[in-house]
Amino acid sequence: MTRSQHKTKSNNPLNPSQNLCALRVAQYLGVNGLVTYLHTINDLVRAARKVYTVRSRKSSVRANTVGKARKSLSNLDGKYYMIIVKGHVLLLDTNGTTIIDTDPRIRDKRKITHIYAVI
Repeated sequence: MTRSQHKTKSNNPLNPSQNLCALRVAQYLGVNGLVTYLHTINDLVRAARKVYTVRSRKSSVRANTVGKARKSLSNLDGKYYMIIVKGHVLLLDTNGTTIIDTDPRIRDKRKITHIYAVI
């Protein structure tokens, strides 16, 4: 997808260059003003890497859903965890507690595509 396509499909009416879920995570981490675009996971990781060390941890977590992954995050080395599911991003702490989720679920069975530790 091109940038113009991302902007057309953006869910942020105030700034179509940044999707709301990625923007909320970036705001919490204090990196929202460091990049122009926040549409893809690469945009969010690039912004976070300007301040933090960001490492992929998908292979360390054997769980395939958000609910199952919460239990195993305390064994990893991050301060926060960006969990990416299809079309959405969540921010969790080391205990697996949700910090940012613009689409919360009671029983979270969304399939994980990426996990990034923010150190």
